Amino acid sequence: GVSSHQLDEAERGFSYHNDAPLDMRMAKQGTTAADLLNTLSANEIADILFRYGEEKFSYKIANAIVSERQKAPITTTGRLAEIISSAVPAAARRDGHPARKSFQAIRIAVNGELDALQEVLQKAFYRLNKGGVLAVITFHSLEDRMVKLAFAEFTKGCTCPPDFPICVCGKTPDGKLVSKKPIIPSDEEIKNNARS
Repeated sequence: GVSSHQLDEAERGFSYHNDAPLDMRMAKQGTTAADLLNTLSANEIADILFRYGEEKFSYKIANAIVSERQKAPITTTGRLAEIISSAVPAAARRDGHPARKSFQAIRIAVNGELDALQEVLQKAFYRLNKGGVLAVITFHSLEDRMVKLAFAEFTKGCTCPPDFPICVCGKTPDGKLVSKKPIIPSDEEIKNNARS
């Protein structure tokens, strides 16, 4: 995922708080957020916003982006944030910044973050030594869901149909869960480190 250091650099284009070039690339190479938003169809943009940002106004926002880019290409974070704000109903603007979910979604799409997470989960787990522990820090529900599903797969045993009287597959779990519930920061840790 993205680091706090990257978010703090306005010129990287990750944040809607500062007006900067619409970039969002972690590696500073490849397709930028501006490239995506100025070339994809409204349906493709809406799909990104909904899938990666769980944005319920994804179609309204996508249509506003396509409409506005016909006037002039969208090249800055400030302009994108304004377009998103104008597309979201006033009542929804009271629940944090209206561009928050969309910026997250676009960043994830630009960097292929969820594909990278899926790949690293598999590689990391199967490189553990016997008795090793794999811990993953997630920052939003999409990542959390992927990690939980991967961990469930690693700890799943028999895959025989439930109506089989005995196991014939012989599959045993590759690992076991250390904790079934996520480990979250304490109030003291949050007080000392708000980003925790």
